[in-house]
Amino acid sequence: MYYPLLKNANNEMKALRELKDESRSKLTPIIESKRVKRENLPNWESSFNTLGRYLKARVKDSKFIYDFNCALEELGEEDQLISSSGENLVKFCLNKMEQESLNVIPCFQHDSPSWLIDSVLSTGYSEFAIRIRCHDFQESFNHFVFQKLQNDLSSISSDDFNPIIILDFFNTPTTLRRIQNTIEIFSKIKNSNIVYLATSCPENANDAEAHSLSLIGSRKELNNFLELRATNQDVQFGDYTTRLKGEVLTGFNMNLSYLKVFYTTETDYWIAKSKLIRDGGEHSFHEICQILIEQEFYPGPDFSFGDSEIMKCAAKEWTISEHQAPIAIGVNHHIETTINQLSGLNLVSNSHAL
Repeated sequence: MYYPLLKNANNEMKALRELKDESRSKLTPIIESKRVKRENLPNWESSFNTLGRYLKARVKDSKFIYDFNCALEELGEEDQLISSSGENLVKFCLNKMEQESLNVIPCFQHDSPSWLIDSVLSTGYSEFAIRIRCHDFQESFNHFVFQKLQNDLSSISSDDFNPIIILDFFNTPTTLRRIQNTIEIFSKIKNSNIVYLATSCPENANDAEAHSLSLIGSRKELNNFLELRATNQDVQFGDYTTRLKGEVLTGFNMNLSYLKVFYTTETDYWIAKSKLIRDGGEHSFHEICQILIEQEFYPGPDFSFGDSEIMKCAAKEWTISEHQAPIAIGVNHHIETTINQLSGLNLVSNSHAL
């Protein structure tokens, strides 16, 4: 099973919606909740009223993990976010998802507020996820985090629970030894299923030349996973696709930016990048997409929604003129590429389709 990490944002969700039907049973996306901004705190409920319907149209019947902690990243532990009907954020959102019969796995993080952890564990879901941000602490803290989680899980009265433990190394350089030691420690959590989550995709296109298709670097996270699988047959793979956290831009000038697609091959990350938009970026991007489809690694327009869109742009059947469409293109292609790879290695199954 493949576990891509996605923001609950329009273009990443579009990438998910446009997946091939046969790919849907081979992944369990990890979806980060929308962030609640402090200035919108009094009206937070309205941002989640249509959550169930929105996800249903994009995730469809696929099983997915929903990380509630991300909603609080700009707030603090004291903010439980209580709805007008008296439900906290977790129960309010789960109610919206249950109304649409979504196949959700609720998730908290290792240092989530106690009320959020208690809410997830008291929902009655036997399958839930815990995201451990290993990139945020030194290896020596593994045992403290492990013991803390053991204490959290001791509140569950039944032994019938199956936690998915997401070991998130983000883009932090990490030795295989540390990853292995971390797997060994958190595998001791009862009935746990381990997911190794990491990325080496660049956070921006600064290292790519303008008006070019540039090789940026190898998929180190996938190479690490394949080495780990030799001695960890039950560990599953997840990554950040081609869309990292990114910083909020202030004073952004569209004319002084570039159109770009982060493009994944089986071994590497490439970036297709236009000229500056003020210098004819839209026309330039037609030419760069033409260069991309002439590469041996381009799988053809039928491989994915993303590849079909690239072919159309190369043929000037449509023009990419803003920064959102390329996100859906790159993320969709990346997911289909990774599913195809893991399927070839017999590392994904159709278990969700059973």
